[in-house]
Amino acid sequence: MGNNINIGLDHFSNLSGDYGAKLLAPIEENFPELTEFIMGTVYGDIFKNSTIGDDWKEIAIISSLITMGQFDQLGLHYVMALHVGITVEQIKGTLLHLTPCVGLPKVITAFNVLLSTLEEIK
Repeated sequence: MGNNINIGLDHFSNLSGDYGAKLLAPIEENFPELTEFIMGTVYGDIFKNSTIGDDWKEIAIISSLITMGQFDQLGLHYVMALHVGITVEQIKGTLLHLTPCVGLPKVITAFNVLLSTLEEIK
């Protein structure tokens, strides 16, 4: 693996722990090129940029995923957000703030993902 891939994998593992490893395993096994892109470019380059903190990065990603209606990755980023110090109350505040922009159905779905994720990581 290239250096950026190793850096990205370490960063991803530190942020997501076992939860992220479980989600990454099928991609690693069946689509290793995508894993290399995610770990090398996304987590090895972009996520390591220090212009904004990891808390801001996670709120931006959570907000973007909800806006796009892409809920599959939301649990992972909730876990990462909690790991970097964002509280459940701050996540709920973000969801409330998004409601007028993205609509109640998306926010309810995002909240249900939050509840499921919290139950899973208990």
